[in-house]
Amino acid sequence: MKKILTILLILMMVTSVVFAQGRQETSKTATENYSFGGSSTVAPIANSAIPAFEVKNPNVKVSYETLGSSTGISQLLEGTLSLAGSSRVLKDSEVKDGCVTTTIALDGITVGVNETVSIANLSMQQLKGIFTGEITNWNEVGGLDQKIEVILRDEASGTRASFEEIVHNKIAPKQNAIVAHENGDVASKIAATPGSIGYIGMAFGSIITEAGGSLLTIDNVKANVENVLNNTYPISRALYVVTIGQPKEGTTEKAFIDFLLSEEGQEIVAENQFIRLN
Repeated sequence: MKKILTILLILMMVTSVVFAQGRQETSKTATENYSFGGSSTVAPIANSAIPAFEVKNPNVKVSYETLGSSTGISQLLEGTLSLAGSSRVLKDSEVKDGCVTTTIALDGITVGVNETVSIANLSMQQLKGIFTGEITNWNEVGGLDQKIEVILRDEASGTRASFEEIVHNKIAPKQNAIVAHENGDVASKIAATPGSIGYIGMAFGSIITEAGGSLLTIDNVKANVENVLNNTYPISRALYVVTIGQPKEGTTEKAFIDFLLSEEGQEIVAENQFIRLN
């Protein structure tokens, strides 16, 4: 009997060891899921970088949800997201709440018009007048006698926040404007609305021309990489990822940011028609 008890005890110990080892192996190989999201402008960079990042980090699964910069930052503060993409600078309240930005790319904001609009260039002052509602007809800026239809991004958009800060210094935009919810929506509304004007991240400018619209120069300067880098194109900005506090070493968020700033990550930035930092 004693011998049987001894054998049973040994078997229980062995089973415990095997079970513990199995749990350790499972924990080592378990997939960790991370939810990032925010700016629709940052989305192509993030979504192109994620598969390459996951190859280097096979136990990590990352998703990026296109929400708009403000919604992304709000959800970051709420704890729904652990990293947010933003195409605008932080508000004072967001800085006070602990948000920190890391610049991952540069960008310009392109202005596009419907094919019925006969002009090719606007000054910054004219652009300000149009988007604040002071200028309402194209004949006021050298075009045809035609009503100007203004297309804005929605209020969650970082592109809208950047455009308003740069172009009309946060003066309230034109009332009763048409609202578009993402870059493709801007392009389709410009194409479908005679006399219309709207703005879009520079990397997406081609979807306006493909839809039948045209792109304007601003102060006779074209929106392109060279002119953003030499500071001659007036509607330029940085693109960011946002964290609560400085990104911490050893975290997936820090590893993802480091990847975006690496040579491979910056090549992904360039492949998506944004401007790399180096």
